[in-house]
Amino acid sequence: MYVLMDLEWFCTGQGNIFPTQIAALRVDENWRRLDHFFSRIRPGRTDTPNWAHIAFSGGKPEDFLCAPTLSAALRGLRMWLQKDDVLCWWAEEAPKVFKQLHTPLLHTPVLQAPPAMPHRVLLDHVGPILASKGIAQENPYKIAASLGLTAPTPAHCSEHDVLAIRAVLQALNFPQENLSKRAKRRATRYGSSQDPTHADMPYQLDAGTGLLHKKDCDDIPDGAALSGFASFKPCFNGKARPCPCLAEEYRWAKRKRNQSIINRSQYSFAYTKTSLVFHRRDCPRILSANSIMGSIFYDACAKTGRRPCELCKPSALELVQIPDKIYAPRGPFQKNLPNPEQRAIQRLKQSQEERRNAPLDSMTGQERADLFTLTQPSYAFWAAAGYQTFHRRDCRKLKGLSNLRGFSRFQDAARAGYTPCKLCKPTKKQDMIYSIPITNQKRQGESVQDLAALCEENQFTYSREADYFTTRTPLGRWRIHLKCNPIAVDHINLTKTPDNPLLYHRQPRLFLSLADAFAYIKRHDQKLQDLKRQPLEAT
Repeated sequence: MYVLMDLEWFCTGQGNIFPTQIAALRVDENWRRLDHFFSRIRPGRTDTPNWAHIAFSGGKPEDFLCAPTLSAALRGLRMWLQKDDVLCWWAEEAPKVFKQLHTPLLHTPVLQAPPAMPHRVLLDHVGPILASKGIAQENPYKIAASLGLTAPTPAHCSEHDVLAIRAVLQALNFPQENLSKRAKRRATRYGSSQDPTHADMPYQLDAGTGLLHKKDCDDIPDGAALSGFASFKPCFNGKARPCPCLAEEYRWAKRKRNQSIINRSQYSFAYTKTSLVFHRRDCPRILSANSIMGSIFYDACAKTGRRPCELCKPSALELVQIPDKIYAPRGPFQKNLPNPEQRAIQRLKQSQEERRNAPLDSMTGQERADLFTLTQPSYAFWAAAGYQTFHRRDCRKLKGLSNLRGFSRFQDAARAGYTPCKLCKPTKKQDMIYSIPITNQKRQGESVQDLAALCEENQFTYSREADYFTTRTPLGRWRIHLKCNPIAVDHINLTKTPDNPLLYHRQPRLFLSLADAFAYIKRHDQKLQDLKRQPLEAT
């Protein structure tokens, strides 16, 4: 079956892509509607989105703030899709972004990989028909107006966009068998040799001149072959030069990039491949380099024929002091752990094993959803819709139940109106005090320097205190236990206890890597920031 797809997103000035809504419409051979899927996506940002952006069309700020996360929305779409579906997009930038959004989620057990399904770009196939009718290859709403059709409003709402696409295809009487044929590459205002790029991409590369422009730069020639980029990557890898319109922005981006490279390195001295000068690692001149090389030893730099920088004056007698690379132990789990930590490890292993052995391809959408609920490591009790009792995982009455709901603690299930099962007799002793997220993974070679680099990237202050790594965010103080395995994290909520800067409390999550612990900290405070901001945004 053919499925009409639409994805809305916006880009930040830093080049990050944030999806806001996704829709899918399954149609029959005559383009009649059979079934549909639609989900808004919660913005994954720390600052306030521009709610006037067209990516938020069709909803209020509170609709998006209360929407599912990106991973939850994509998981819901995957459950809705069928094996024989062919995904049809209006233009080709959307499927590229769709695939890109899956990239950081590919190794998570809950999502794994994007659906292995064929994709079609409708404009490549419909273009000749539009040209024969003298209709410009615009968005579906403008084409619908040219055909005398009434499209749903507001535009750029994914749910409405797929309906507009369906109406256009039906009005054109476009034969679906043409979608199985190879489409001829269409010429666009971006040039026939380049893929069209979304207007929201902040940077545009002119293939003819090799210049990278801001998207709204007046110096972009008419008819230029453009490619869209979300960052300065073409300039960093030497394939492009920055246009004067973004020269200052590019200069600061390059300095930030070079500082990050130096922070992560063990270099005492740094230089560039083409320069005849070498510098101390803290020399401000090296931050303007196009590439960074270096060495720990003064003599090694001198033997290359390079001379010392006259500004920072590197010396063999006084090496630049840099922090030792301190690795956190990540071997087998610690022995003699308290029972709550042991239960968390056992629950994680059990959940991973159940998901690994589950026949996902032969399961219905509801069966997969129930499986993911049952294998959520943070849950200790479960209840089913339409029933008054909640159960332990090993209860035989739980088998065969559908539309499940999970709870970490006994009191959470009781407050939700459920009573304990008389067969398995759940008690507070089975509460899941700690849990390890199933998306966690062990990472070899992690160090305290990696944490420091992440803090600097997010502008968090930090320090090393004995066996702890301490960081302060705008909303709290955090302490990561470096010698624990699994890793424990302590927290002080400065919005609630600003007068108790040392009164830490242990978080209910344990982690398999330092990167996962830091990601939790960042996500925790982002959600807290959203909650503080929400009443203001809704008014």
